[in-house]
Amino acid sequence: MTDLYESPFVRVEEPASATAASPNGTSASYEDEDDAYEDEEQRTDHSGGSSSIGLPPITPGRGKPNADEVFLRNMLGLLNKRGYNVRESTNETSTASSSASLTCSSSFTSTGSSTVSSVLLALREPNHGQSPLHIAVRRCDMQVLDALLEHESRDELLDVPDSNGNTALHFATGHWRRPTSVNVTEKLLAAGGNVHAENKRGLTPLGVHMLTLKIDNPTLVAKLLEAGADPNTEAEGLAVLHLAARRGLPVVSAVLTAFGASMLSLNADGLMCYEVASPRVKQFMARSINRTPPAYVSMTQRCACMLCKSTTLVSHKKVLGNMVKRVLGMHMRTHPSNCYHCGMLFCSQCLKPSTAVSAIPFVRDDDATCGKIKTCRLCEAVLLDRKKKQAAQHVFDMHVRGIHPTMQMTR
Repeated sequence: MTDLYESPFVRVEEPASATAASPNGTSASYEDEDDAYEDEEQRTDHSGGSSSIGLPPITPGRGKPNADEVFLRNMLGLLNKRGYNVRESTNETSTASSSASLTCSSSFTSTGSSTVSSVLLALREPNHGQSPLHIAVRRCDMQVLDALLEHESRDELLDVPDSNGNTALHFATGHWRRPTSVNVTEKLLAAGGNVHAENKRGLTPLGVHMLTLKIDNPTLVAKLLEAGADPNTEAEGLAVLHLAARRGLPVVSAVLTAFGASMLSLNADGLMCYEVASPRVKQFMARSINRTPPAYVSMTQRCACMLCKSTTLVSHKKVLGNMVKRVLGMHMRTHPSNCYHCGMLFCSQCLKPSTAVSAIPFVRDDDATCGKIKTCRLCEAVLLDRKKKQAAQHVFDMHVRGIHPTMQMTR
């Protein structure tokens, strides 16, 4: 924990140069050059002078400074020492040439006209309008990050956008390659980071993460979804589940499906996520279907079997039977050509009565009885595997309780 109320940085050294190098000796960048959400950190002082932050002076004769004043002086001293190229900016249209020192105008007076929050919110990096929190996240500077998040002004700092509309959470999720990205994201979410915030490109933190994600690592995806992110959010006009399916990320696709991402969302070609996914991704998505049943695909959306592409979804015998039932006023199935488990549309040859109904984790609000529930081949294989695992778990639980299965049967 970083306590800036009692910090050695209260005695500030000479300001760092605006061209200070990053910790690795080179100019720091937002992320890789091929990342669409990276921007280079430029440390050139456009004003021609020092880019350091002037410290608010302690007014003589006031006695011992209050805690907020000490915190602010220590924080500004820490930012100077770390080479943060931030300056006071009163509005979004201010340029790098309009640098201003936080001197008397930013000092604390006896009337309390200025606050720590207003001073920290006014500090911006001149090239991209990034706040100290943005830079701390980008650099993975845990000391500055902890100090800012522990202060009472963190709620305002968390939602501050840079010139591109990115919040600190956008930066954290875009830096998934770094070892500390999960820790930084957890801290921002725990402090109340807004998972629904959109940048100027209409991207949420989840959208930014999915556009930059190259490997099948669902850690940050799960963290954002647990914090309330929308699993059906779009990135560049495409549902994030489409991105995962197209890139062949089965585990990420499974996590999104488990949190309610729709497999029916369409891409620019009018294809559903289920249709563009590889067999392995489809299997993972089917396994992750939980207590929320997927929506049924209607015959107006698709007119052919989604497996064998047959245009005869219902056999002639079934059509004749349905006509008789309709005349006699008998009950008819609402979705006779849909898989009960995944909701996709199949022909009578690809859709068979399920032998693992007990493994289905939900009950749909229709009139299907257990004996008539039909599933596709993929879902049936998934349900049978789940049924075997449930039986094995039951046997294990019985052994743990000291009850042998054969003894239970004799009772």
